[in-house]
Amino acid sequence: MSRAKEKLQEFFDKTLENGPTFNEAFDNIDYYAMMCEAAKHDTLFKLKGSNVSMFNCEFKCEDAVMIVFSVPMNTGEGGKHISERVMDILKLTEECFTTLDYTHSKEVKEDKFVYLTFIKNLEK
Repeated sequence: MSRAKEKLQEFFDKTLENGPTFNEAFDNIDYYAMMCEAAKHDTLFKLKGSNVSMFNCEFKCEDAVMIVFSVPMNTGEGGKHISERVMDILKLTEECFTTLDYTHSKEVKEDKFVYLTFIKNLEK
């Protein structure tokens, strides 16, 4: 397992144990406030050049974990295009968790980030 997958799985397990909870609607997330909340709880980490946070939540009446990547649009000269970085993160997340129950991408130009939201329902 790659170091990035190990770190993602480790953080997922920590979130299950005692991570923060997200109780809002998934269709109108305030990503900036969410990242601030993650930083406040010391549950924000870097992976593949992006900030990542995870929250316990409920999705389709099942316990789940929401994973949010905050991907900067500009990384300077010589860096990968945003679409390549998004695809790398999607590939990593799918390799780590096999199936995802929800995937969403939102570009927030004011923040200069693309936010990737993944939800993984917990197996019973």
